[in-house]
Amino acid sequence: MSSKLQLTTLAILVSAALPAQAALYKVVEVTEAEAGVSGAEYYGTAIQPSVAGVNCFDSGASSATCEGYKLAGETRNRASGFSYREEVPFAMDNSFGYIEDNYDGFEDYCFYQLGYSTCEYWASTQWSGWNNEAYGNNTANSLAFVTDGGTITASGINTVINSLDLSGNAIGNYSTSTVRNTPISGDVIIGWKQGRQWASDGTYTVGSVSSKTGIGSERYYYYSKPAVWNGTALTVIKWAHDDAQDGDYYAQGSMRDFYVDGTTSDFYGVGYNNYKDQHMNATIFKGTTALTDISSVQINNAQVDAGDDNTNSNSVATNINSNLVVVGQAKRSGNYPQNGAAANRLFVVPDASAASPNAIFFSSDIFFNGAGGDMGGINNYNEIVGRVDVENNREYEGKQRRQRAFIYPYGVTAKVPDQVTKNAINDRRAIFQNQAWIIDNLTNGGSVSSHNNQYRIYDASDINDAGVISATALKCAGGYDSVASDSYCGNGSTNETVVAVKLVPISDPAERSIESRPFENSTIERQGGSLGFGAMTLLGLFGFMRKRIK
Repeated sequence: MSSKLQLTTLAILVSAALPAQAALYKVVEVTEAEAGVSGAEYYGTAIQPSVAGVNCFDSGASSATCEGYKLAGETRNRASGFSYREEVPFAMDNSFGYIEDNYDGFEDYCFYQLGYSTCEYWASTQWSGWNNEAYGNNTANSLAFVTDGGTITASGINTVINSLDLSGNAIGNYSTSTVRNTPISGDVIIGWKQGRQWASDGTYTVGSVSSKTGIGSERYYYYSKPAVWNGTALTVIKWAHDDAQDGDYYAQGSMRDFYVDGTTSDFYGVGYNNYKDQHMNATIFKGTTALTDISSVQINNAQVDAGDDNTNSNSVATNINSNLVVVGQAKRSGNYPQNGAAANRLFVVPDASAASPNAIFFSSDIFFNGAGGDMGGINNYNEIVGRVDVENNREYEGKQRRQRAFIYPYGVTAKVPDQVTKNAINDRRAIFQNQAWIIDNLTNGGSVSSHNNQYRIYDASDINDAGVISATALKCAGGYDSVASDSYCGNGSTNETVVAVKLVPISDPAERSIESRPFENSTIERQGGSLGFGAMTLLGLFGFMRKRIK
């Protein structure tokens, strides 16, 4: 008997000896037929917001309702190279110097800002995607879709969806053969070359507009500004440091999410803006719905020059909720790695209304010192989702860490409006035992265990108030060899696929619990498994495909 078979058998025996428990989520896959588009891989990028009062963790919640929320997703056949979402390459190259140097620039970015020992392989993969778009036949790579009758008003060669509105309409961008980003909605960008949109409540829509500097090729040398559309009326927000160009660096700004207080007409936006030395710093935009008084407030601790040195290469606030909790991420500079990695660190700001808001980096439960990840979103229960490192090996001069989806029930904060809402948040948090989890540990056990064992959840991109999550998973058709987090698929010889999924809460309290998945292989991990072994580097090739959205 092989040692691997012994380990697998042992994991099954141990699992069988545990008391019968159940998962918190059922995994609902989006099939190719439901997506209506064809691609090598399918990614879940957004979930339809839920109406007030619907909670899919409530006993008796309608399974038809909870499984019926529209999911937005995208295909990929190759790496995008230069993200279809970001204003500048790698979310930080506002000189466009890396992208200008073609393959060598990609390799330099990896070497100086990521530090992997595999930069030739990484650069070759990413460059091939960008080369196809910029110099090749530019065939469609990102085909967007919305399930269950959602709508995409317009689409082109490559389309991305950043969020869905309450009706299931897509908010995002599409590319043509001549313009890389145009709003799906058709909202005007007169006087600007490009427009990106990230979130909408049906009245206001936020994003950015970009224009060329007058030099270079069509795809290089743009500056951008945060933007708000009120209906069809476009308001462009000024830079915090009003200088379009400083040497080789071009000013950038973007608004990624917002919240409007219907009682006071206060407007809070989040994203990033341009600061001195053309630093791209996470920002809270404050003003009123008049939009003529919007000011930029830098989020401290996350800025580029945090600690007096350029500790970070860039930072962005990605989401805000009605409790004025803000989440975001700051990419640590390659010159200042922490715990062996120049990681993309995740943070929270508990109160957007604070005069001097501070970023608090995640540092407990599954978030070890120097952990990197990507922010997904936050709902009005202060539940935060995204993905995070589940290995703590050195990335700098080493290999890329594996990542998995997480959920973090942050709990009650200062701006929670009333005791009823506080009680609701606490009740939901108790379901998660008041701590953060790698989501694979929440899909194991009970009547859905066999079905769920076909999936290992790589990324959680969005969550609505009902508790339904949009996600991306690795799939082993028929099930992994065991329920272990790092189990093989078909004894390591069967190919896994990348699929878009919904994570739907199990409503009956008697049918749900938490049964952590065991481990059976010698990997260094934190409460979550590695990517499936048949595809453990696959998703890393597409790491720049997504933003984080509401």
